[in-house]
Amino acid sequence: MNLGRYISRSAKYYRDTPALIFDQKRITYEQLDRRTNRLANGLLGLGLQKGDRVAIYSGNRPEIAETEVACYKAGLVRVPINARLSPQEAKGILNNSEAKAIVADALHLDPVLAASKELESLEHFLAVDASGSETIDYEGLLGKSRESFPDVEVELSDLAVLTYSSGTTGKLKGIMQSYGNRMAMIRKGLMFPEVKIKRGDIFIHVGPLTHVSGMLLMPTFFLGATNLILHRLDVELLLETFQRERANYIMLVPAMINIILAYPKTTQYNLSSLKAIFYGAAPISPPRVQQAIDVFGPILVQGYGMSETTSFITVLTAADHVEALKNNPGRLASCGRPFFETEVKVVSEEGIEVVPGEMGEIIARGADIMQGYYRDPELTRQTIKNGWIHSGDMAKVDEEGFIYIVDRKTEMIISGGFNVYPSEVEQVIYKHPAVLEVCVLGVPDEKWGEAIKAVVVLKQGAKLTGEELVNHCAQFLGGFKKPRSVDFVNELPKNPNGKIARRMVKEKYWAGKERRVN
Repeated sequence: MNLGRYISRSAKYYRDTPALIFDQKRITYEQLDRRTNRLANGLLGLGLQKGDRVAIYSGNRPEIAETEVACYKAGLVRVPINARLSPQEAKGILNNSEAKAIVADALHLDPVLAASKELESLEHFLAVDASGSETIDYEGLLGKSRESFPDVEVELSDLAVLTYSSGTTGKLKGIMQSYGNRMAMIRKGLMFPEVKIKRGDIFIHVGPLTHVSGMLLMPTFFLGATNLILHRLDVELLLETFQRERANYIMLVPAMINIILAYPKTTQYNLSSLKAIFYGAAPISPPRVQQAIDVFGPILVQGYGMSETTSFITVLTAADHVEALKNNPGRLASCGRPFFETEVKVVSEEGIEVVPGEMGEIIARGADIMQGYYRDPELTRQTIKNGWIHSGDMAKVDEEGFIYIVDRKTEMIISGGFNVYPSEVEQVIYKHPAVLEVCVLGVPDEKWGEAIKAVVVLKQGAKLTGEELVNHCAQFLGGFKKPRSVDFVNELPKNPNGKIARRMVKEKYWAGKERRVN
């Protein structure tokens, strides 16, 4: 079933209920249905056909949600681009995905237009807050398009979303999510343990809608609740919004929780309407969980998953948190247990399920597992084996089935909920003429979970400051990928093959830490 039809169904059930709130402007379900019908027809009217790619490159705003729904209705493939990525990174995604249209705000559209000659497939530029001779006005397109539901049929196996992350070598990974994958995500939203979102509830989105928070837009629409979108994390604005709107749910990454807890006025706001705080995308330390429960109450719910799994595959419920505080504080370090349709195991190198206490890799299979990596069958074969996706996360399991992530098989850093691969940053640093060698790693950080550090050896006689190197990185990388600190050393340790021994470098900064993730 075309996922867009569920929005039309919700419009019949919840006609006058706000579907979206942004800057205190309310869009009802009936209005959302009509607007997304118009956008879907408008995109098809430009000559796009079922299966064509439509990119979204913008800061948080309701047009992101509208474009998602319109793409489902029109059978088009949505390509979300993290607003914090640099124009150079966005250009790589646009070319790799073969996007034919892009919806963007002025801040992100201008550099795309400037690079339009280098974009191989892009033909249509939709501007949501500006217009010009080279662009199509978003509202203008809606105004002249039909309001009827587009007659586009899709299969569960059809591609619905193509979302990107960088590979371990800095290579783009296009993660193919089908309509079946997205439907499985909605089912999980309906079956989330202990959480029953309903009509009239308000779900606040403060993280990027093109990232983890956006995964929860469709389940919320399905249930007739309201998605309230904020531009960015402004703690005072967030707390004021919670108090004014009597909001009920929010999805945060640990770095955001840290920022909110550190704000001196947090406890002065009335947050009694909160029913659940979902957190995930990165590990969080048990003491921080304890502090959050002290402030917000026993309403924390952790989910673990990846873009490759479309949604969470394990859950540490609110009840699990409470039980851990009473009887087993160490369990707060767990990412929970598998739930609903997805099978999750922790296995040895030989693929044998480990016994409690042994280390292994988390693998999973189910209806929400991606179709594979776009235009990269070899990487797909390496990642999905016999129907099981291999996460690269190393973990242990206890006697009750709770999973504890201990380290990562790959060298990926999770900083503020975003995935960063050291080699991608290193390639940029090596472009600086003063750099001889560099090792990039994640180090413990109270605010971001892990902060990106560059450990650098300079060429003989060269001079360079940490600030200069960070500014150099800013020319090529999104802000969340830049090093937050730089250490200069005389040499870096090597393994017997002469390769920089990243784990030996990392050990200095993680000494005394029980886990190699934070």
